[in-house]
Amino acid sequence: MNTHLKYYAKHNLFVNKKINKIAAYNKLDNDKILKKYNSKFLEIFKNAFNNSKFYKDFYRKNGIFINDIKDITDINKLPVINKNIIKNNINEIFVGNKYLKIKAFTSGTSGSPLTVFRTPRSILNEEAYLQFYRTSNGFNEGRSILSIKGFLGKNEIYKYDKKQNKLFISGPNINESNIRFLFSLIKEFNPVSIEAFPSYLFKFVTELEKINYHIEIPVSFTSSETLYEFQRLKIESYLNTTIYDWYGNVERTIAIAQNLDKEYYTLPLYSINEYKKNKIITTSLINKSFPLIRYEVDDIIKVESNELIENIVCPKIKSIEGRASEYIELKDGSIISCIDHAFKGISHLEMAQVHQNKIDKSIEIKVVVTEQYNNNDEAQLKENIKRLIGNEKEFIVRKCKYEELDYNNQKKYKLIIKK
Repeated sequence: MNTHLKYYAKHNLFVNKKINKIAAYNKLDNDKILKKYNSKFLEIFKNAFNNSKFYKDFYRKNGIFINDIKDITDINKLPVINKNIIKNNINEIFVGNKYLKIKAFTSGTSGSPLTVFRTPRSILNEEAYLQFYRTSNGFNEGRSILSIKGFLGKNEIYKYDKKQNKLFISGPNINESNIRFLFSLIKEFNPVSIEAFPSYLFKFVTELEKINYHIEIPVSFTSSETLYEFQRLKIESYLNTTIYDWYGNVERTIAIAQNLDKEYYTLPLYSINEYKKNKIITTSLINKSFPLIRYEVDDIIKVESNELIENIVCPKIKSIEGRASEYIELKDGSIISCIDHAFKGISHLEMAQVHQNKIDKSIEIKVVVTEQYNNNDEAQLKENIKRLIGNEKEFIVRKCKYEELDYNNQKKYKLIIKK
Protein backbone atom coordinates (compact mmCIF):
# COMPACT_ATOMS: atom_id res chain seq x y z
CA MET A 1 0.00 0.00 0.00
CA ASN A 2 2.81 2.42 0.83
CA THR A 3 4.35 2.08 -2.66
CA HIS A 4 1.10 2.99 -4.39
CA LEU A 5 0.51 5.89 -2.02
CA LYS A 6 3.95 7.27 -2.66
CA TYR A 7 3.45 7.09 -6.41
CA TYR A 8 0.03 8.70 -6.48
CA ALA A 9 1.21 11.27 -3.99
CA LYS A 10 3.49 12.63 -6.67
CA HIS A 11 0.50 13.49 -8.83
CA ASN A 12 -1.83 14.61 -6.10
CA LEU A 13 -3.26 18.11 -5.92
CA PHE A 14 -2.70 18.11 -2.16
CA VAL A 15 1.03 17.54 -2.66
CA ASN A 16 1.33 20.38 -5.14
CA LYS A 17 -0.46 22.75 -2.77
CA LYS A 18 1.77 21.64 0.09
CA ILE A 19 4.91 22.20 -2.00
CA ASN A 20 3.75 25.74 -2.71
CA LYS A 21 3.21 26.27 1.03
CA ILE A 22 6.71 25.06 1.84
CA ALA A 23 8.15 27.39 -0.78
CA ALA A 24 6.16 30.27 0.76
CA TYR A 25 7.45 29.40 4.26
CA ASN A 26 11.01 29.88 3.04
CA LYS A 27 10.23 33.49 2.08
CA LEU A 28 8.91 34.48 5.52
CA ASP A 29 10.98 36.46 7.98
CA ASN A 30 11.83 34.93 11.37
CA ASP A 31 8.95 36.56 13.25
CA LYS A 32 6.33 35.35 10.78
CA ILE A 33 7.69 31.81 10.56
CA LEU A 34 7.86 31.64 14.37
CA LYS A 35 4.15 32.50 14.57
CA LYS A 36 3.40 29.59 12.26
CA TYR A 37 5.56 27.25 14.36
CA ASN A 38 3.73 28.43 17.46
CA SER A 39 0.29 27.91 15.90
CA LYS A 40 1.18 24.44 14.60
CA PHE A 41 2.69 23.35 17.90
CA LEU A 42 -0.42 24.36 19.87
CA GLU A 43 -2.61 22.57 17.34
CA ILE A 44 -0.61 19.34 17.68
CA PHE A 45 -0.46 19.60 21.48
CA LYS A 46 -4.18 20.33 21.99
CA ASN A 47 -5.21 17.59 19.58
CA ALA A 48 -3.02 15.10 21.46
CA PHE A 49 -4.21 16.24 24.90
CA ASN A 50 -7.90 16.16 23.98
CA ASN A 51 -8.02 13.07 21.77
CA SER A 52 -5.17 10.73 22.69
CA LYS A 53 -5.79 8.54 25.73
CA PHE A 54 -2.05 8.16 26.18
CA TYR A 55 -1.19 11.86 26.20
CA LYS A 56 -4.16 12.83 28.34
CA ASP A 57 -3.11 10.35 31.05
CA PHE A 58 0.62 10.94 30.56
CA TYR A 59 0.44 14.71 30.93
CA ARG A 60 -1.94 14.65 33.86
CA LYS A 61 0.34 12.20 35.70
CA ASN A 62 3.12 14.73 35.17
CA GLY A 63 0.99 17.60 36.43
CA ILE A 64 0.41 19.15 32.99
CA PHE A 65 -3.00 20.49 31.98
CA ILE A 66 -4.05 22.01 28.71
CA ASN A 67 -3.97 25.62 29.91
CA ASP A 68 -0.41 25.23 31.18
CA ILE A 69 0.91 25.31 27.61
CA LYS A 70 0.28 28.76 26.18
CA ASP A 71 2.91 28.97 23.44
CA ILE A 72 5.98 27.27 22.02
CA THR A 73 8.25 28.55 24.81
CA ASP A 74 6.35 26.24 27.20
CA ILE A 75 7.45 23.14 25.31
CA ASN A 76 10.11 22.40 27.95
CA LYS A 77 7.34 21.83 30.49
CA LEU A 78 6.27 18.69 28.64
CA PRO A 79 7.91 15.38 29.56
CA VAL A 80 10.04 13.52 27.01
CA ILE A 81 8.90 10.26 25.40
CA ASN A 82 11.14 7.53 23.99
CA LYS A 83 10.95 4.31 21.98
CA ASN A 84 9.94 2.16 24.93
CA ILE A 85 7.03 4.47 25.77
CA ILE A 86 5.82 4.34 22.18
CA LYS A 87 6.12 0.55 22.05
CA ASN A 88 3.98 0.19 25.16
CA ASN A 89 1.33 2.74 24.12
CA ILE A 90 1.24 2.64 20.34
CA ASN A 91 -2.53 2.25 19.95
CA GLU A 92 -3.33 4.81 22.65
CA ILE A 93 -1.13 7.43 20.95
CA PHE A 94 -2.94 7.18 17.60
CA VAL A 95 -5.89 9.58 17.29
CA GLY A 96 -6.86 9.25 13.64
CA ASN A 97 -9.23 7.04 11.67
CA LYS A 98 -8.26 3.46 12.48
CA TYR A 99 -9.10 2.37 8.92
CA LEU A 100 -6.43 4.71 7.56
CA LYS A 101 -3.60 3.46 9.78
CA ILE A 102 -0.47 2.45 7.88
CA LYS A 103 2.39 0.75 9.70
CA ALA A 104 5.99 1.80 9.35
CA PHE A 105 9.01 0.22 11.00
CA THR A 106 12.32 1.67 12.13
CA SER A 107 15.45 -0.24 11.17
CA GLY A 108 16.47 -1.18 14.69
CA THR A 109 20.03 0.12 14.43
CA SER A 110 20.00 1.05 18.10
CA GLY A 111 17.73 -1.68 19.40
CA SER A 112 14.71 -3.68 18.28
CA PRO A 113 12.60 -2.19 15.45
CA LEU A 114 9.86 0.25 16.42
CA THR A 115 6.39 0.32 14.87
CA VAL A 116 4.83 3.71 14.19
CA PHE A 117 1.61 4.68 12.41
CA ARG A 118 1.14 6.92 9.42
CA THR A 119 -1.91 7.99 7.46
CA PRO A 120 -2.33 8.86 3.76
CA ARG A 121 -2.26 12.54 4.70
CA SER A 122 1.01 12.29 6.63
CA ILE A 123 2.57 10.35 3.75
CA LEU A 124 1.47 13.08 1.35
CA ASN A 125 3.00 15.67 3.68
CA GLU A 126 6.29 13.79 3.68
CA GLU A 127 6.24 13.42 -0.10
CA ALA A 128 5.71 17.15 -0.54
CA TYR A 129 8.77 17.96 1.57
CA LEU A 130 10.88 15.43 -0.30
CA GLN A 131 9.80 16.75 -3.70
CA PHE A 132 10.40 20.34 -2.64
CA TYR A 133 13.90 19.48 -1.43
CA ARG A 134 14.85 17.57 -4.58
CA THR A 135 13.40 20.16 -6.95
CA SER A 136 15.37 22.83 -5.09
CA ASN A 137 18.52 20.84 -5.88
CA GLY A 138 17.97 20.26 -9.58
CA PHE A 139 15.80 17.15 -9.85
CA ASN A 140 12.17 17.15 -10.98
CA GLU A 141 9.85 14.18 -10.43
CA GLY A 142 9.33 12.07 -13.52
CA ARG A 143 12.91 12.30 -14.73
CA SER A 144 15.04 9.16 -14.70
CA ILE A 145 16.37 8.26 -11.26
CA LEU A 146 18.50 5.34 -10.10
CA SER A 147 17.71 3.92 -6.66
CA ILE A 148 20.37 1.87 -4.85
CA LYS A 149 19.03 0.59 -1.56
CA GLY A 150 18.51 -2.71 0.21
CA PHE A 151 14.83 -3.58 -0.13
CA LEU A 152 15.28 -5.94 -3.12
CA GLY A 153 17.64 -8.09 -1.05
CA LYS A 154 19.68 -10.83 -2.71
CA ASN A 155 16.79 -12.38 -4.64
CA GLU A 156 16.46 -9.63 -7.27
CA ILE A 157 19.25 -7.75 -8.98
CA TYR A 158 17.11 -4.95 -10.37
CA LYS A 159 13.56 -3.78 -10.93
CA TYR A 160 12.18 -1.02 -13.16
CA ASP A 161 9.13 1.03 -12.16
CA LYS A 162 7.78 2.68 -15.32
CA LYS A 163 5.31 4.92 -13.49
CA GLN A 164 8.06 6.47 -11.38
CA ASN A 165 10.68 6.24 -14.14
CA LYS A 166 12.89 4.68 -11.51
CA LEU A 167 15.41 1.86 -11.84
CA PHE A 168 15.94 -0.01 -8.58
CA ILE A 169 19.28 -1.76 -8.08
CA SER A 170 19.80 -4.22 -5.25
CA GLY A 171 22.58 -2.90 -3.04
CA PRO A 172 23.47 -6.36 -1.69
CA ASN A 173 23.97 -7.57 -5.28
CA ILE A 174 26.59 -5.00 -6.24
CA ASN A 175 29.70 -7.14 -6.63
CA GLU A 176 32.39 -8.19 -9.08
CA SER A 177 30.12 -10.76 -10.75
CA ASN A 178 27.27 -8.35 -11.44
CA ILE A 179 28.92 -4.98 -11.98
CA ARG A 180 29.32 -5.19 -15.78
CA PHE A 181 25.69 -6.18 -16.21
CA LEU A 182 24.54 -3.44 -13.84
CA PHE A 183 26.70 -0.87 -15.59
CA SER A 184 25.17 -1.71 -19.01
CA LEU A 185 21.69 -1.57 -17.50
CA ILE A 186 22.31 1.80 -15.88
CA LYS A 187 24.07 3.22 -18.92
CA GLU A 188 21.07 2.39 -21.09
CA PHE A 189 18.65 3.82 -18.51
CA ASN A 190 20.72 7.04 -18.45
CA PRO A 191 19.68 8.38 -15.01
CA VAL A 192 19.98 12.07 -14.25
CA SER A 193 19.99 11.38 -10.51
CA ILE A 194 20.66 8.72 -7.87
CA GLU A 195 19.05 8.07 -4.51
CA ALA A 196 21.05 5.69 -2.35
CA PHE A 197 22.37 4.57 0.99
CA PRO A 198 25.91 6.02 1.16
CA SER A 199 27.50 2.59 1.70
CA TYR A 200 25.87 1.11 -1.41
CA LEU A 201 26.76 4.10 -3.56
CA PHE A 202 30.33 3.87 -2.32
CA LYS A 203 30.40 0.14 -3.14
CA PHE A 204 28.99 0.84 -6.62
CA VAL A 205 31.73 3.37 -7.33
CA THR A 206 34.42 1.05 -5.95
CA GLU A 207 33.35 -1.79 -8.27
CA LEU A 208 33.25 0.56 -11.28
CA GLU A 209 36.70 1.82 -10.44
CA LYS A 210 38.11 -1.72 -10.39
CA ILE A 211 37.08 -2.33 -14.01
CA ASN A 212 37.70 1.28 -15.10
CA TYR A 213 34.09 1.86 -16.15
CA HIS A 214 32.84 5.44 -15.97
CA ILE A 215 29.44 7.06 -15.90
CA GLU A 216 28.38 10.61 -15.00
CA ILE A 217 25.24 11.21 -12.96
CA PRO A 218 24.82 14.91 -12.08
CA VAL A 219 22.89 14.74 -8.80
CA SER A 220 23.00 12.23 -5.93
CA PHE A 221 20.70 12.10 -2.91
CA THR A 222 21.96 10.11 0.07
CA SER A 223 20.00 9.24 3.21
CA SER A 224 19.38 6.68 5.97
CA GLU A 225 23.03 6.32 6.98
CA THR A 226 25.80 8.66 8.06
CA LEU A 227 27.59 10.01 4.98
CA TYR A 228 31.29 9.89 5.82
CA GLU A 229 33.64 12.36 4.20
CA PHE A 230 35.86 9.66 2.68
CA GLN A 231 32.77 8.28 0.95
CA ARG A 232 31.68 11.69 -0.34
CA LEU A 233 35.08 12.53 -1.80
CA LYS A 234 35.34 9.31 -3.76
CA ILE A 235 31.73 9.24 -5.00
CA GLU A 236 31.62 12.86 -6.15
CA SER A 237 34.96 12.60 -7.92
CA TYR A 238 34.28 9.34 -9.75
CA LEU A 239 30.70 10.01 -10.86
CA ASN A 240 31.24 13.75 -11.40
CA THR A 241 28.21 14.22 -9.20
CA THR A 242 27.07 16.54 -6.44
CA ILE A 243 25.79 14.81 -3.29
CA TYR A 244 22.91 16.25 -1.29
CA ASP A 245 22.51 14.47 2.02
CA TRP A 246 19.21 14.10 3.91
CA TYR A 247 18.99 13.36 7.61
CA GLY A 248 15.69 12.05 8.93
CA ASN A 249 14.04 9.09 10.63
CA VAL A 250 11.20 6.67 10.00
CA GLU A 251 9.26 8.25 12.85
CA ARG A 252 9.21 11.45 10.73
CA THR A 253 10.01 13.67 13.70
CA ILE A 254 12.96 15.47 12.11
CA ALA A 255 14.24 16.33 8.63
CA ILE A 256 17.47 18.14 7.89
CA ALA A 257 18.65 18.67 4.33
CA GLN A 258 21.87 19.78 2.72
CA ASN A 259 22.36 22.56 0.19
CA LEU A 260 24.90 23.13 -2.57
CA ASP A 261 27.37 24.60 -0.08
CA LYS A 262 27.15 21.36 1.96
CA GLU A 263 25.43 23.25 4.77
CA TYR A 264 22.65 21.48 6.66
CA TYR A 265 19.37 23.28 7.27
CA THR A 266 15.96 22.36 8.70
CA LEU A 267 12.90 22.13 6.49
CA PRO A 268 10.33 24.74 7.59
CA LEU A 269 7.37 23.63 9.70
CA TYR A 270 8.41 19.96 9.49
CA SER A 271 9.33 19.59 13.16
CA ILE A 272 10.50 21.31 16.32
CA ASN A 273 14.01 20.24 17.32
CA GLU A 274 15.77 20.73 20.64
CA TYR A 275 19.48 19.94 20.31
CA LYS A 276 21.04 18.38 23.41
CA LYS A 277 24.60 17.20 24.04
CA ASN A 278 24.00 13.51 23.25
CA LYS A 279 20.53 13.49 21.69
CA ILE A 280 17.81 15.49 19.99
CA ILE A 281 14.32 16.07 21.37
CA THR A 282 11.97 16.20 18.39
CA THR A 283 8.29 17.09 17.86
CA SER A 284 6.72 16.17 14.54
CA LEU A 285 4.46 18.75 12.89
CA ILE A 286 3.45 16.67 9.85
CA ASN A 287 1.59 13.72 11.43
CA LYS A 288 -1.38 14.93 13.45
CA SER A 289 -2.90 11.45 13.75
CA PHE A 290 0.16 9.90 15.42
CA PRO A 291 1.52 12.79 17.47
CA LEU A 292 5.07 12.38 18.68
CA ILE A 293 5.71 15.29 21.04
CA ARG A 294 9.18 15.72 22.55
CA TYR A 295 10.37 12.38 21.22
CA GLU A 296 13.95 11.47 22.07
CA VAL A 297 16.27 10.61 19.17
CA ASP A 298 19.66 9.24 20.20
CA ASP A 299 21.67 11.03 17.50
CA ILE A 300 24.18 13.87 17.81
CA ILE A 301 23.67 17.12 15.93
CA LYS A 302 25.92 20.00 16.89
CA VAL A 303 24.62 23.56 16.63
CA GLU A 304 26.23 26.90 17.39
CA SER A 305 23.56 28.21 19.77
CA ASN A 306 21.65 26.80 22.73
CA GLU A 307 18.81 29.27 22.28
CA LEU A 308 15.47 27.46 21.82
CA ILE A 309 13.72 29.84 19.42
CA GLU A 310 16.78 30.33 17.22
CA ASN A 311 17.20 26.57 16.92
CA ILE A 312 13.55 26.15 15.97
CA VAL A 313 13.47 28.86 13.32
CA CYS A 314 16.98 28.92 11.83
CA PRO A 315 19.53 26.74 13.61
CA LYS A 316 23.17 27.05 12.60
CA ILE A 317 24.03 23.37 12.23
CA LYS A 318 27.73 22.61 12.58
CA SER A 319 27.65 18.85 12.03
CA ILE A 320 25.51 15.73 12.01
CA GLU A 321 27.36 12.93 13.72
CA GLY A 322 24.79 10.19 13.52
CA ARG A 323 24.05 7.77 16.27
CA ALA A 324 25.24 8.71 19.74
CA SER A 325 27.04 5.34 19.80
CA GLU A 326 29.11 6.23 16.70
CA TYR A 327 32.31 7.00 18.49
CA ILE A 328 35.27 5.16 19.96
CA GLU A 329 35.69 5.33 23.74
CA LEU A 330 39.16 5.52 25.24
CA LYS A 331 40.32 4.46 28.72
CA ASP A 332 40.82 8.07 29.81
CA GLY A 333 37.12 8.79 29.20
CA SER A 334 37.60 10.71 25.96
CA ILE A 335 35.81 9.81 22.74
CA ILE A 336 36.81 9.81 19.08
CA SER A 337 33.89 10.61 16.78
CA CYS A 338 35.89 11.26 13.59
CA ILE A 339 37.40 7.81 13.09
CA ASP A 340 36.30 7.93 9.44
CA HIS A 341 39.22 10.31 8.83
CA ALA A 342 41.54 7.33 9.21
CA PHE A 343 40.32 5.88 5.91
CA LYS A 344 40.78 9.00 3.76
CA GLY A 345 43.33 8.62 1.00
CA ILE A 346 44.08 4.94 1.62
CA SER A 347 44.64 3.28 -1.74
CA HIS A 348 42.98 -0.04 -2.55
CA LEU A 349 40.62 0.17 0.43
CA GLU A 350 37.00 -0.64 -0.44
CA MET A 351 35.25 -0.58 2.92
CA ALA A 352 36.01 -0.53 6.61
CA GLN A 353 34.20 -1.12 9.88
CA VAL A 354 35.37 -0.53 13.45
CA HIS A 355 34.31 -2.92 16.21
CA GLN A 356 34.64 -2.08 19.90
CA ASN A 357 33.40 -4.57 22.47
CA LYS A 358 34.92 -3.21 25.69
CA ILE A 359 36.82 -0.04 26.51
CA ASP A 360 39.79 -1.95 27.93
CA LYS A 361 40.00 -4.39 24.99
CA SER A 362 41.58 -4.02 21.57
CA ILE A 363 39.60 -2.41 18.75
CA GLU A 364 39.07 -4.62 15.71
CA ILE A 365 39.11 -2.84 12.36
CA LYS A 366 37.73 -4.91 9.51
CA VAL A 367 38.84 -3.83 6.04
CA VAL A 368 37.69 -4.96 2.62
CA VAL A 369 40.55 -4.42 0.18
CA THR A 370 41.53 -5.06 -3.43
CA GLU A 371 44.30 -7.39 -4.57
CA GLN A 372 46.57 -4.36 -4.96
CA TYR A 373 46.37 -3.51 -1.23
CA ASN A 374 49.93 -3.61 0.06
CA ASN A 375 52.12 -3.07 3.12
CA ASN A 376 52.42 0.64 2.43
CA ASP A 377 48.64 1.02 2.36
CA GLU A 378 48.31 -0.80 5.67
CA ALA A 379 51.16 1.16 7.25
CA GLN A 380 49.46 4.41 6.25
CA LEU A 381 46.14 3.19 7.61
CA LYS A 382 47.69 2.23 10.95
CA GLU A 383 49.49 5.55 11.16
CA ASN A 384 46.19 7.37 10.55
CA ILE A 385 44.48 5.37 13.28
CA LYS A 386 47.28 6.01 15.77
CA ARG A 387 47.10 9.72 15.03
CA LEU A 388 43.40 9.71 15.96
CA ILE A 389 43.31 7.40 18.98
CA GLY A 390 46.86 7.67 20.32
CA ASN A 391 49.32 4.94 21.27
CA GLU A 392 47.50 3.78 24.41
CA LYS A 393 44.69 2.06 22.57
CA GLU A 394 45.51 -1.26 20.95
CA PHE A 395 43.88 -2.16 17.66
CA ILE A 396 43.91 -5.00 15.16
CA VAL A 397 43.43 -4.57 11.41
CA ARG A 398 41.82 -7.62 9.83
CA LYS A 399 41.08 -8.19 6.16
CA CYS A 400 37.65 -9.59 5.45
CA LYS A 401 34.92 -9.90 2.80
CA TYR A 402 31.90 -7.63 2.45
CA GLU A 403 29.72 -10.41 3.84
CA GLU A 404 31.69 -10.37 7.10
CA LEU A 405 30.78 -6.75 7.88
CA ASP A 406 27.82 -6.16 10.15
CA TYR A 407 24.56 -4.81 8.72
CA ASN A 408 21.21 -4.33 10.38
CA ASN A 409 18.01 -6.06 9.28
CA GLN A 410 17.38 -3.26 6.75
CA LYS A 411 20.81 -3.94 5.17
CA LYS A 412 22.16 -0.63 6.46
CA TYR A 413 25.84 -0.17 7.16
CA LYS A 414 27.40 1.50 10.20
CA LEU A 415 31.04 2.46 10.44
CA ILE A 416 31.29 1.78 14.20
CA ILE A 417 29.81 -1.29 15.86
CA LYS A 418 29.74 -1.29 19.66
CA LYS A 419 28.61 -4.24 21.76
